[in-house]
Amino acid sequence: MTETRPVRILAVDGGGIRGIIPAVVLIALQERLPRPLAEYFDVIAGTSTGGLIAAGLCVPGDDGAPRYSAEDVLGFYTDDCRQIFRRDTPWEIESLDGMRRPKYPPAGIEGFLADRFGSLELKDALRLLVLVTYDLGRRRPMVFSSARAAEDPAVNFLVRDACRATAAAPTYFPPALVQSSGGTAREFVDGGVCSNDPTLPAFVEADVQFPGRPVFIVSLGTGRMTEPIAGTEARDWGATQWALHVLDVLADGQSGMSEACLRHLMKTRERAGSSYTRLQPDVPAGLGRMDDTSDENLDGLQAVAHRYCDGQRAQLDALAAALKNWR
Repeated sequence: MTETRPVRILAVDGGGIRGIIPAVVLIALQERLPRPLAEYFDVIAGTSTGGLIAAGLCVPGDDGAPRYSAEDVLGFYTDDCRQIFRRDTPWEIESLDGMRRPKYPPAGIEGFLADRFGSLELKDALRLLVLVTYDLGRRRPMVFSSARAAEDPAVNFLVRDACRATAAAPTYFPPALVQSSGGTAREFVDGGVCSNDPTLPAFVEADVQFPGRPVFIVSLGTGRMTEPIAGTEARDWGATQWALHVLDVLADGQSGMSEACLRHLMKTRERAGSSYTRLQPDVPAGLGRMDDTSDENLDGLQAVAHRYCDGQRAQLDALAAALKNWR
């Protein structure tokens, strides 16, 4: 008998420390569900910080259940962010605050990933895990897929290495040089340079693994930045000034385009029975810089997310009801 239940996809954007926002939204959704979040989705996808969230939700613990809850994932930011974005004074001086070398050395983020994911491999994921990155050597996007990793050692990487690759934001961290279990070494940078919103790559991967099925997509943004960039200022920017803003501009633009495309795609006859929900609050001016680990920013982002969830109670109730019906 042909399976008609929609393929349930959870996709989480990149955005650095703004990963706090989707983490809080996931906690609100989890509060409405009796079982761990991963059990309600077939595909869990992420780019950059969203990749850390996606991996956290669907890697196994010692008992075979998901290792981390949504609350634990929020702790990646509230408890561990200062380890990830850590540098000493000599590095800060030598890097010229990210102008001459990456703003942060890799030791902090790599230590965090090693602590959180240990020796787990992509093929170990409890659900189809999809992480987006960009292959420098091949000059093209790369999608880590736990399903493909289970079939081919050449594309099976340690989860911590895949997360390092998807979160290797240019100007913030050095590129990630990682090796697959098949011995293939490749160098990657942050998936946000090509697909900050991983929903489209997740949609394609779902179509490969579950052909012909409708989809039920929950897409979580890391906050829509609302502080305008003055055109009169940007008109005179050169490489140095644009380096401070280009990642945010790329991320905002790509995520907005992805949302528009998905909304149109879900209306086509070929996707009958499919649905798409995008949860994306506005972030007020003064909050949300990707590496701002100050208490003011951390608390402010959580407050933004909690207010948003309060305003989206009906939407979250409806999502939880649908997920429980399909489990």
